[in-house]
Amino acid sequence: MQSESATEIQDEKRPKIVVFGAGNVASHLAPALARVARVVQIVSRHKESAAALAAAIGADCKGITSVDDIDPTADFYIIAVNDDAVARVVESTPAFEGIWAHTSGSVPADVFRGQKARYGVFYPLQTFTRSVEVDVSRVPFFIEGSDPATEKSLVNLASKISSRVEIADSSRRSLLHVAAVFACNFANLMWMEADKILRPHGLEVGVMMPLLQATLEKLNSVSPRDAMTGPARRGDLHVIASHLDRLPEDQAEIYRLLSQTILNEFHSDLKI
Repeated sequence: MQSESATEIQDEKRPKIVVFGAGNVASHLAPALARVARVVQIVSRHKESAAALAAAIGADCKGITSVDDIDPTADFYIIAVNDDAVARVVESTPAFEGIWAHTSGSVPADVFRGQKARYGVFYPLQTFTRSVEVDVSRVPFFIEGSDPATEKSLVNLASKISSRVEIADSSRRSLLHVAAVFACNFANLMWMEADKILRPHGLEVGVMMPLLQATLEKLNSVSPRDAMTGPARRGDLHVIASHLDRLPEDQAEIYRLLSQTILNEFHSDLKI
Protein backbone atom coordinates (compact mmCIF):
# COMPACT_ATOMS: atom_id res chain seq x y z
CA MET A 1 0.00 0.00 0.00
CA GLN A 2 1.43 3.40 -0.94
CA SER A 3 2.40 5.61 1.99
CA GLU A 4 0.83 9.04 2.52
CA SER A 5 4.19 10.77 1.95
CA ALA A 6 4.70 8.87 -1.32
CA THR A 7 1.23 9.90 -2.44
CA GLU A 8 2.04 13.53 -1.63
CA ILE A 9 5.25 13.32 -3.66
CA GLN A 10 3.36 11.79 -6.58
CA ASP A 11 0.73 14.55 -6.37
CA GLU A 12 3.45 17.19 -6.39
CA LYS A 13 4.67 15.85 -9.74
CA ARG A 14 1.23 16.26 -11.27
CA PRO A 15 0.87 19.57 -13.12
CA LYS A 16 -1.13 22.28 -11.41
CA ILE A 17 -3.96 23.69 -13.53
CA VAL A 18 -6.32 26.65 -13.30
CA VAL A 19 -9.42 26.41 -15.49
CA PHE A 20 -11.33 29.49 -16.62
CA GLY A 21 -15.01 28.86 -17.20
CA ALA A 22 -17.69 26.65 -15.68
CA GLY A 23 -19.92 26.05 -18.70
CA ASN A 24 -20.33 23.21 -21.16
CA VAL A 25 -16.67 22.77 -22.16
CA ALA A 26 -15.18 23.36 -18.71
CA SER A 27 -17.68 21.02 -17.03
CA HIS A 28 -16.27 18.11 -19.06
CA LEU A 29 -12.65 19.19 -19.50
CA ALA A 30 -11.89 20.12 -15.89
CA PRO A 31 -12.91 16.72 -14.44
CA ALA A 32 -10.95 14.93 -17.18
CA LEU A 33 -7.86 16.99 -16.37
CA ALA A 34 -8.38 16.42 -12.66
CA ARG A 35 -7.81 12.70 -13.18
CA VAL A 36 -4.24 13.34 -14.38
CA ALA A 37 -3.40 16.71 -12.81
CA ARG A 38 -4.19 18.99 -9.89
CA VAL A 39 -7.01 21.28 -10.97
CA VAL A 40 -6.74 23.80 -8.15
CA GLN A 41 -9.13 26.54 -9.26
CA ILE A 42 -12.22 27.12 -11.38
CA VAL A 43 -12.45 30.79 -12.36
CA SER A 44 -15.84 32.12 -13.42
CA ARG A 45 -17.88 35.30 -13.16
CA HIS A 46 -20.73 33.09 -11.92
CA LYS A 47 -19.98 32.21 -8.30
CA GLU A 48 -22.47 29.35 -8.04
CA SER A 49 -21.27 27.64 -11.24
CA ALA A 50 -17.63 27.95 -10.23
CA ALA A 51 -18.34 26.54 -6.78
CA ALA A 52 -20.42 23.65 -8.14
CA LEU A 53 -17.77 22.56 -10.66
CA ALA A 54 -14.99 22.92 -8.09
CA ALA A 55 -16.97 20.80 -5.62
CA ALA A 56 -17.46 18.12 -8.27
CA ILE A 57 -13.69 17.95 -8.76
CA GLY A 58 -12.79 17.69 -5.08
CA ALA A 59 -11.85 19.47 -1.88
CA ASP A 60 -8.50 20.68 -3.24
CA CYS A 61 -10.22 22.68 -6.00
CA LYS A 62 -11.69 26.10 -5.27
CA GLY A 63 -14.20 28.15 -7.20
CA ILE A 64 -13.23 31.81 -7.49
CA THR A 65 -14.60 34.88 -9.24
CA SER A 66 -11.81 37.45 -8.85
CA VAL A 67 -8.64 37.57 -10.96
CA ASP A 68 -6.86 38.79 -7.83
CA ASP A 69 -7.28 35.31 -6.31
CA ILE A 70 -5.82 33.33 -9.23
CA ASP A 71 -2.97 31.02 -8.23
CA PRO A 72 0.21 32.53 -9.72
CA THR A 73 2.13 29.23 -9.56
CA ALA A 74 0.04 27.03 -11.88
CA ASP A 75 1.70 25.11 -14.70
CA PHE A 76 -1.26 25.60 -17.05
CA TYR A 77 -4.04 28.17 -17.34
CA ILE A 78 -6.79 26.69 -19.53
CA ILE A 79 -9.36 29.19 -20.83
CA ALA A 80 -12.55 27.22 -21.57
CA VAL A 81 -15.03 30.04 -22.17
CA ASN A 82 -17.18 31.23 -25.08
CA ASP A 83 -15.18 32.30 -28.13
CA ASP A 84 -16.10 35.95 -27.78
CA ALA A 85 -14.93 35.99 -24.14
CA VAL A 86 -11.43 34.59 -24.72
CA ALA A 87 -9.81 37.96 -25.48
CA ARG A 88 -11.42 39.52 -22.41
CA VAL A 89 -9.99 36.81 -20.15
CA VAL A 90 -6.55 37.11 -21.74
CA GLU A 91 -6.46 40.89 -21.34
CA SER A 92 -7.83 40.96 -17.79
CA THR A 93 -5.50 38.40 -16.21
CA PRO A 94 -1.91 38.74 -14.96
CA ALA A 95 0.92 37.38 -17.12
CA PHE A 96 1.81 34.48 -14.85
CA GLU A 97 4.68 32.25 -15.98
CA GLY A 98 2.66 29.09 -16.66
CA ILE A 99 1.42 28.04 -20.08
CA TRP A 100 -1.79 29.75 -21.16
CA ALA A 101 -4.11 28.02 -23.65
CA HIS A 102 -7.67 28.44 -24.84
CA THR A 103 -10.01 25.70 -26.06
CA SER A 104 -11.60 27.55 -29.00
CA GLY A 105 -11.66 26.26 -32.55
CA SER A 106 -12.09 29.69 -34.13
CA VAL A 107 -9.96 32.05 -32.00
CA PRO A 108 -6.34 32.31 -33.22
CA ALA A 109 -3.44 31.68 -30.85
CA ASP A 110 -2.32 35.25 -31.53
CA VAL A 111 -4.93 36.43 -29.04
CA PHE A 112 -2.22 35.81 -26.40
CA ARG A 113 0.58 37.64 -28.23
CA GLY A 114 1.95 40.53 -26.21
CA GLN A 115 -0.12 39.42 -23.22
CA LYS A 116 1.43 36.12 -22.13
CA ALA A 117 4.94 34.70 -22.61
CA ARG A 118 4.06 31.05 -23.24
CA TYR A 119 0.75 30.22 -24.84
CA GLY A 120 -1.17 27.98 -27.21
CA VAL A 121 -4.41 26.23 -28.04
CA PHE A 122 -5.93 23.15 -26.42
CA TYR A 123 -8.87 22.47 -28.77
CA PRO A 124 -11.16 19.45 -28.21
CA LEU A 125 -13.10 18.64 -31.39
CA GLN A 126 -16.38 17.79 -29.71
CA THR A 127 -19.79 19.23 -28.90
CA PHE A 128 -20.30 19.49 -25.14
CA THR A 129 -23.51 19.83 -23.16
CA ARG A 130 -23.13 20.10 -19.42
CA SER A 131 -25.66 17.36 -18.59
CA VAL A 132 -24.64 14.89 -21.33
CA GLU A 133 -21.78 12.51 -20.52
CA VAL A 134 -18.82 12.47 -22.93
CA ASP A 135 -15.89 10.05 -23.00
CA VAL A 136 -13.09 12.62 -23.26
CA SER A 137 -10.55 9.88 -23.96
CA ARG A 138 -12.13 9.49 -27.42
CA VAL A 139 -12.22 13.20 -28.20
CA PRO A 140 -9.54 14.40 -30.66
CA PHE A 141 -7.46 17.31 -29.37
CA PHE A 142 -5.72 19.76 -31.69
CA ILE A 143 -2.75 21.59 -30.24
CA GLU A 144 -0.83 24.73 -31.11
CA GLY A 145 2.05 26.26 -29.14
CA SER A 146 3.92 29.53 -29.21
CA ASP A 147 7.21 27.65 -29.32
CA PRO A 148 8.30 23.98 -29.62
CA ALA A 149 8.70 23.46 -25.86
CA THR A 150 5.29 24.92 -25.08
CA GLU A 151 3.67 22.88 -27.85
CA LYS A 152 5.28 19.70 -26.50
CA SER A 153 3.98 20.44 -22.99
CA LEU A 154 0.44 20.94 -24.30
CA VAL A 155 0.67 17.75 -26.38
CA ASN A 156 1.85 15.81 -23.34
CA LEU A 157 -1.03 17.13 -21.24
CA ALA A 158 -3.62 16.35 -23.92
CA SER A 159 -2.16 12.86 -24.39
CA LYS A 160 -2.90 12.09 -20.74
CA ILE A 161 -6.65 12.49 -21.31
CA SER A 162 -7.14 11.68 -25.01
CA SER A 163 -6.10 8.86 -27.32
CA ARG A 164 -5.84 11.18 -30.33
CA VAL A 165 -3.76 14.35 -30.21
CA GLU A 166 -2.57 16.28 -33.26
CA ILE A 167 -0.83 19.54 -34.08
CA ALA A 168 -2.94 22.14 -35.88
CA ASP A 169 -2.04 25.78 -36.43
CA SER A 170 -4.72 28.47 -36.28
CA SER A 171 -5.49 28.27 -40.01
CA ARG A 172 -5.95 24.50 -39.99
CA ARG A 173 -7.96 24.63 -36.78
CA SER A 174 -10.29 27.25 -38.24
CA LEU A 175 -11.05 24.91 -41.13
CA LEU A 176 -11.71 22.11 -38.65
CA HIS A 177 -14.16 24.37 -36.85
CA VAL A 178 -16.00 25.28 -40.05
CA ALA A 179 -16.22 21.60 -41.00
CA ALA A 180 -17.51 20.79 -37.51
CA VAL A 181 -20.31 23.34 -37.91
CA PHE A 182 -21.41 21.58 -41.09
CA ALA A 183 -21.07 18.08 -39.62
CA CYS A 184 -22.54 18.80 -36.19
CA ASN A 185 -24.52 22.05 -35.89
CA PHE A 186 -26.08 21.95 -39.35
CA ALA A 187 -26.78 18.22 -39.00
CA ASN A 188 -28.48 18.95 -35.68
CA LEU A 189 -30.56 21.62 -37.41
CA MET A 190 -31.78 18.94 -39.81
CA TRP A 191 -32.77 16.77 -36.85
CA MET A 192 -34.68 19.73 -35.40
CA GLU A 193 -36.56 20.14 -38.67
CA ALA A 194 -37.30 16.41 -38.81
CA ASP A 195 -38.63 16.60 -35.26
CA LYS A 196 -40.93 19.49 -36.24
CA ILE A 197 -42.37 17.37 -39.05
CA LEU A 198 -42.96 14.34 -36.82
CA ARG A 199 -44.27 15.74 -33.52
CA PRO A 200 -47.66 16.98 -34.77
CA HIS A 201 -48.31 13.40 -35.86
CA GLY A 202 -47.45 11.72 -32.55
CA LEU A 203 -43.85 10.84 -33.47
CA GLU A 204 -40.46 12.31 -32.57
CA VAL A 205 -36.95 12.22 -33.96
CA GLY A 206 -35.92 9.40 -31.61
CA VAL A 207 -37.72 6.95 -33.89
CA MET A 208 -34.98 7.66 -36.44
CA MET A 209 -32.11 6.73 -34.11
CA PRO A 210 -31.35 3.38 -35.85
CA LEU A 211 -31.30 5.22 -39.19
CA LEU A 212 -28.99 7.94 -37.85
CA GLN A 213 -26.67 5.43 -36.21
CA ALA A 214 -26.45 3.38 -39.42
CA THR A 215 -25.67 6.54 -41.38
CA LEU A 216 -22.82 7.42 -39.03
CA GLU A 217 -21.51 3.86 -39.02
CA LYS A 218 -21.13 4.01 -42.80
CA LEU A 219 -18.48 6.68 -42.39
CA ASN A 220 -16.19 4.09 -40.81
CA SER A 221 -15.91 2.32 -44.16
CA VAL A 222 -16.94 4.70 -46.97
CA SER A 223 -16.70 8.43 -47.71
CA PRO A 224 -19.72 10.70 -47.12
CA ARG A 225 -20.10 11.01 -50.89
CA ASP A 226 -20.24 7.25 -51.36
CA ALA A 227 -22.66 6.95 -48.42
CA MET A 228 -25.22 9.34 -49.93
CA THR A 229 -28.69 7.88 -50.61
CA GLY A 230 -32.18 9.32 -51.06
CA PRO A 231 -34.30 10.81 -53.84
CA ALA A 232 -31.85 13.57 -54.83
CA ARG A 233 -29.00 11.06 -55.01
CA ARG A 234 -31.16 8.93 -57.32
CA GLY A 235 -32.27 11.96 -59.32
CA ASP A 236 -35.92 11.25 -58.51
CA LEU A 237 -37.55 14.63 -59.17
CA HIS A 238 -41.05 13.15 -58.78
CA VAL A 239 -40.43 12.17 -55.15
CA ILE A 240 -38.72 15.50 -54.45
CA ALA A 241 -41.79 17.34 -55.82
CA SER A 242 -44.16 15.27 -53.68
CA HIS A 243 -42.08 16.04 -50.55
CA LEU A 244 -42.07 19.75 -51.34
CA ASP A 245 -45.87 19.69 -51.60
CA ARG A 246 -46.11 18.36 -48.04
CA LEU A 247 -43.87 20.99 -46.43
CA PRO A 248 -44.56 24.53 -45.21
CA GLU A 249 -42.66 27.17 -47.19
CA ASP A 250 -39.80 27.69 -44.73
CA GLN A 251 -38.99 23.96 -44.60
CA ALA A 252 -39.61 23.59 -48.33
CA GLU A 253 -36.95 26.24 -48.95
CA ILE A 254 -34.40 24.28 -46.92
CA TYR A 255 -35.40 21.00 -48.60
CA ARG A 256 -35.17 22.56 -52.07
CA LEU A 257 -31.72 24.08 -51.45
CA LEU A 258 -30.22 20.89 -50.02
CA SER A 259 -31.79 18.63 -52.63
CA GLN A 260 -30.50 20.83 -55.45
CA THR A 261 -27.04 20.77 -53.87
CA ILE A 262 -27.11 16.96 -53.96
CA LEU A 263 -28.40 17.00 -57.53
CA ASN A 264 -25.58 19.33 -58.55
CA GLU A 265 -23.11 16.80 -57.18
CA PHE A 266 -24.58 13.67 -58.74
CA HIS A 267 -26.94 14.82 -61.55
CA SER A 268 -25.73 18.23 -62.69
CA ASP A 269 -28.25 18.29 -65.56
CA LEU A 270 -31.29 18.06 -63.26
CA LYS A 271 -33.01 21.10 -61.77
CA ILE A 272 -35.89 21.23 -59.31
